[in-house]
Amino acid sequence: MRRSVSLALLIVVLVAGHSSKAIAAGPAARLGDPTNHGGMITTGTPTVLISGQPAARLTDFVVCPQISNVSGVPVPHVGGTISSGLPTVLVGGLPAATVGDLVIESGAQSSISSGAPTVVIGTSGAN
Repeated sequence: MRRSVSLALLIVVLVAGHSSKAIAAGPAARLGDPTNHGGMITTGTPTVLISGQPAARLTDFVVCPQISNVSGVPVPHVGGTISSGLPTVLVGGLPAATVGDLVIESGAQSSISSGAPTVVIGTSGAN
């Protein structure tokens, strides 16, 4: 039986051992959240739900509808993978993804542009 955790309230995960350092804090990324290229996250962990959607993590997939023009040749971005996350906040064994995290695509890089407005992961280092 799978066990899911649904996070519906504002939750701030404070990263132990990093209270004096700034750890990027931002809304948690989930399946279906958009990128700044107009694409969206297409995979996530089914065992951790954030506002009813699977949580996104490092290596989860993203699709991208954009096409770049490189020396007159159209290069579709196609999509790629989330290539950054919070290494000290693990979701299903992988770093949690948040708004602003980098996505590496075949045509160019993009970033996660929106996430769960009520779930913030990380800390700004303030005590």
